[in-house]
Amino acid sequence: MPKLFSTRFLSKSFRQQLGVIFCARMSLVRACISYAGICVRILALRILHPKKTYIGVLLAQHLGDIVAAEPIIGGLHEKYKDAEIFWIVRKPFADLLVNHPGIKDLIIEENIFVSIWLAKLSPFTHFFNLHLNDIRYELNFHSELKNPKALELNITKENYYDNLSLLGIFSALCDLHVADRAPRLYTGNTKYPLPFEGNYWLMHRKSTDIAREWKDENWIQLLDYLIQEHGINMVEIGTDSPLAYSNPHYLSLVGQTSMLETAVLIRSAGFFLGIDSGPTHMANAFEIPAFIICGQFVNFKRYMSYSGAYTNKKIANIFFNPSGSAHELSYLEVLEPLQHTLKEIKNLSNYGIAIGN
Repeated sequence: MPKLFSTRFLSKSFRQQLGVIFCARMSLVRACISYAGICVRILALRILHPKKTYIGVLLAQHLGDIVAAEPIIGGLHEKYKDAEIFWIVRKPFADLLVNHPGIKDLIIEENIFVSIWLAKLSPFTHFFNLHLNDIRYELNFHSELKNPKALELNITKENYYDNLSLLGIFSALCDLHVADRAPRLYTGNTKYPLPFEGNYWLMHRKSTDIAREWKDENWIQLLDYLIQEHGINMVEIGTDSPLAYSNPHYLSLVGQTSMLETAVLIRSAGFFLGIDSGPTHMANAFEIPAFIICGQFVNFKRYMSYSGAYTNKKIANIFFNPSGSAHELSYLEVLEPLQHTLKEIKNLSNYGIAIGN
C-alpha cells in the first residue's frame, strides 16, 4: 500500500490532522488552478507558434542558487536558437530574475505541488528541473519533488560538491557546457542612497546553518581592527539579527533593504567580507573584491560553490578552515590571511579604499 501521510502528519492529534487536511486541500485547489493555467498558456503558445521552442526552468529557491544559475539562460539561448524561457520561482526570489533580458516571463510557484506536477508532466517543449532529489517535500503529505536527470547523473545531496560548483551542477542538469561562466545580476532601475558617500565595505555574517557562520565576538574584533587601523566604513546587510556593535564607521542595514536594493549596495561596495551565502553570490556576480570565510559544510570538507570572478584569487580569497567549520575559526586564524589578501588585491584603490598598513 503506498504511503500517503508523512510521519510528521501522523504524529499530530486528530484535530490538528483535520486542520492540516483542510489547508492541504486548499493548497491542492490553488495548485490545480495554477498548474492548469500554466499548461493552457504554454500549450496555446506552442500551437500559435509551432516553430518556437518553449523552455521551462524550475529553480524556485534559494538566493545563492538562483544567482549562480544565471549563465544557464545564455547557454539555453545558444543551444535553442528560437527559444523563449520561462522560469518557475517562488515569489520571495522573483526580483532576482525580473529584469533579466533573456527570460520571457517568470512563473510564480503557487506551492510545491505545482512544481511536482510540472516535473512529472510539463507542457513545455523542454523542461529543466534544477532541484536535486531528497531536498524539497510537501511537509505533511508524502509528496516529493523528484529529478530523474539528477538520478541518472548520480548527482545527490551527499556528493554534489565533490567535483562541481553550483553552476556545474545546473549546467549538467541542462545538458549544457557553461560551468565556467560568470553569473550576472540585473537590477533594472532600482536605486538606493549609498551610505558614507559611497566609500564603504560590505559585510554579511548570517546563514541558515550555524556551522557556516563566524562567531559574533570575532566579527566585533575584526571591525575594531579594520576601523582603527584602516579607517574603513562598514555596512552590514542581511535579513535579520544585526550585529550588536556601535561605531560611527559602522552602519547596519539588516532587515531594511529589498533584495534588489541589497544588490545595489553590493554593486557599489569597495570590498566584501562574508561567509558562504546568497549575498556572497551576488558580490561574485558584480566581481567585488572579497574575503570569504568558509569551512566544512555537512560532509564536504572543501568545496567551491562559485564560478566566474571568485575562482580568481586576485579578486577573492575563499578562505577555508582546514580542520573544521567556519564557526570554529578563531579571530587570529582569519586576521592573518585577510591582511595578506588586502595586500594582494591591487584594485581596491579603484573603489576609494586605501590600505596603508
